[in-house]
Amino acid sequence: MRCWRKLTQLLLIALASTPCFAADDVPGLIDPAIQQVAAIAPEPQGVAVDPLNIKVERSIAATNFRVLTAGQHTPWQIVHAILGLKHDCILNTTDGKKISGLEWLATSKFHEGVPLWEKTAYGGRGHPFTKPYAFEGHPTQFLGYMCMADLPLDYKFQTADGSPITVREIVNDAKMQLREGPEVTWTLWALAHYIPPDSEWINAYGEAWSIERMVQIQTHESVLNAACGGTHGLFVLAYARNRYIATKKPLRGVWLEADQKIQRFIHEARTMQNPDGSFSADYFQGRRWDPDFTKRLPANGHMLEWLMVALPQSDLKQDWVRRGVESVADDLYNNRKVAVDCGPLYHAVDALNLYNYRTNPNPRPLSYPISGKRKLEAQTASLSKPIEKPAKTPEKTSPEKQPEADPAKESDPTPSESASAESNSTDETSEKPTETPAAETQPAEESAIPEPTPKVEPPAPTNTGSQRPLPIAPPPPE
Repeated sequence: MRCWRKLTQLLLIALASTPCFAADDVPGLIDPAIQQVAAIAPEPQGVAVDPLNIKVERSIAATNFRVLTAGQHTPWQIVHAILGLKHDCILNTTDGKKISGLEWLATSKFHEGVPLWEKTAYGGRGHPFTKPYAFEGHPTQFLGYMCMADLPLDYKFQTADGSPITVREIVNDAKMQLREGPEVTWTLWALAHYIPPDSEWINAYGEAWSIERMVQIQTHESVLNAACGGTHGLFVLAYARNRYIATKKPLRGVWLEADQKIQRFIHEARTMQNPDGSFSADYFQGRRWDPDFTKRLPANGHMLEWLMVALPQSDLKQDWVRRGVESVADDLYNNRKVAVDCGPLYHAVDALNLYNYRTNPNPRPLSYPISGKRKLEAQTASLSKPIEKPAKTPEKTSPEKQPEADPAKESDPTPSESASAESNSTDETSEKPTETPAAETQPAEESAIPEPTPKVEPPAPTNTGSQRPLPIAPPPPE
């Protein structure tokens, strides 16, 4: 008995001194996306990691392997990648190098001979619409999306003659050129981020404007007939409302009206949620699930994205919200080998980043470098078999592929913000959209390893622009 007790003690000592395998110490068990998640700073002692956050981070990391190419993918597509990945967005270049997406947009003067940015009498702006899915599809669209990377006001973009314009000048131009008639969604998105909610000004045409007036216009816009099922308008309403709530003022007037619209469509989203947790493929037109990932993702990702700025913190723990998050995370990861349009892809990733930022007790910074190791619990329990990339077939123009600003297509029950998606001119957008590359992940060569390594390596860390945390607006009070 004494001998057996001694052997037991020696065995326990040996086990205690054996290090746990890190994710990248077990080749063949975990794919590179999991390894990238494992390279997060160590979690605080005593803080359990929610398995849902692990799934979310795994899907975000997997999307980092879908690398766009500057010069092949359009500025419109690259801006969407920046929306989803922020400072982590890295592009391939045609000469085999890599560059930060933000750096490319800031320093590249032209795309296909057309300037990316232009000076105006009031500051500067992104190049307006010329053809579908190339430049700004809506007024101030580029800054509206890029403000989610929290670019500082003195951040510079190069124009055609080499002279820079700053974010501050783009904001001023947006204020001066704002008119009633063209949609205000992306302009409100940018202005709500950079100027106070009680701001008032006179535009270049002598008209009185304010953030409140823009909120009122956006509140009265139709959801059912708007681009991407009305989710962009709901996102910016919630974002502007949250900025207003941060001033500690009570909800009243146009702000109360905006909040009532937000609450109504939160209820609609939950009511039309599919049994598997995904949101309706028809947005707010009725409940529907689509078996095609590329047709299912647009609504699922867009719906989750706006909910992540609309819901109070306590609601993020509710089962219907968690199932919605899980459905997007699983869809992105399980279909990581499937070519997909840039718009839906990066709006879905933005939704996951927003959720992770609000719920993870130790969220990774939204820019690398990453250091340290964190033990992942049961993350390899049910890794799905990689899906083979389908053979490429020429895309055909369909209702889902039409530019968003076409009213006839915006009311389609299954709109899709594709890699050729948004435009702001109904007469110009009647032309057939030009085909542009989808965001693809190159599959690895076949081997005995169940999770093959993609050919695209994780990007090196960059320090482009602001490195502050994701500027999600404060959630509404409980």
